[in-house]
Amino acid sequence: MYIWNINNLVMALQEGTISDKQKKSYRIIFWVLVALTVLPLPVVYNPAIMNRYDVIDLILYIFINAIAIYLLISIYKKRSRKDLGFFLPFVGLMIPLFLRNILWSILLTIIGYTYIGLFAPYHSFEETNIIDVIITAIVEIAMNIMFVHYFKKIYN
Repeated sequence: MYIWNINNLVMALQEGTISDKQKKSYRIIFWVLVALTVLPLPVVYNPAIMNRYDVIDLILYIFINAIAIYLLISIYKKRSRKDLGFFLPFVGLMIPLFLRNILWSILLTIIGYTYIGLFAPYHSFEETNIIDVIITAIVEIAMNIMFVHYFKKIYN
């Protein structure tokens, strides 16, 4: 199972050398990650306590990911490899990209909140602010660009 090395995962998907045990592991880890990220959403996005930056953040998140999913589906439909389905490459790539997403989010949050502490103390640390929205947008765009790039490599 390729948790971090995306290039080896792409090569394994291209060559079809992923075993059934690895496929099962990818599916289990994927659904655990989905559960961990989707189940808290009603608590995080409670409309009663959302400020305007929360709304902007949610809209950007949905918009960026909708575009990415559309691009992934269109790459899949135009694929030259008819033997490889959509779900395994999607699940397989999601895991290492999700881990990178977490690391980039932590790094950019440290940078963003250092900036706020030093240069923009008028932003609140206790609620979503413009820095949070920018961090989310950058990380989601970067992750989805990588997703589309590796999807193209797998299917072409």
